[in-house]
Amino acid sequence: MLLSFLKFLVYVFCRVVFFVKLVDVENLPKEGPVILAVNHTSLWDPPVLIASVPRHMRVMAKKELFDHKMLKPILKLADAFPVSRGENDIGAIKTALQTLKDNDVFTIFPSGKRVLANESSEAKAGVALIAARSGAPVIPVAMRGGYRLFHQVKIYFGQPVTLTVKDGKRPSGDDLKAFADEIMAKIESLGV
Repeated sequence: MLLSFLKFLVYVFCRVVFFVKLVDVENLPKEGPVILAVNHTSLWDPPVLIASVPRHMRVMAKKELFDHKMLKPILKLADAFPVSRGENDIGAIKTALQTLKDNDVFTIFPSGKRVLANESSEAKAGVALIAARSGAPVIPVAMRGGYRLFHQVKIYFGQPVTLTVKDGKRPSGDDLKAFADEIMAKIESLGV
């Protein structure tokens, strides 16, 4: 109840201050497991996304954010969960897979960090690994607009992409990297 109320308040703030507009949101299934792979240019990205997307989601966030006394309860309330970047964080992968098993939306920033809007970024293989293990489709999402007061922010939803497994074999590290790169290229092409 409290999460719904806070999400509504942030939604109203986003609509009034950033004129948030969802583009091609019909690409997001109304139910079932799905992975949102989103570009990350600003600290505003997660709250705007959580408040604007019409489904419950769990967001993977860097572990260091949970060390801040003010942020930790907000992150928990937003149903975010920590990941240790640069490590094989099995706990975070299990949480992501459980989120998808529960038919919720799992959201990840494939670059693993904030990247300026005019820069390119290399994707980490985590998005591909989770897609391979879950079988869930990945929807590339691009947030565009720069978060200036009273300027529109658009959230573009791309077509769902699935990781195809060849001959029933587990994908190799190279296969995972190639899929992650494909997702990042699709994100970077949205809304430009």
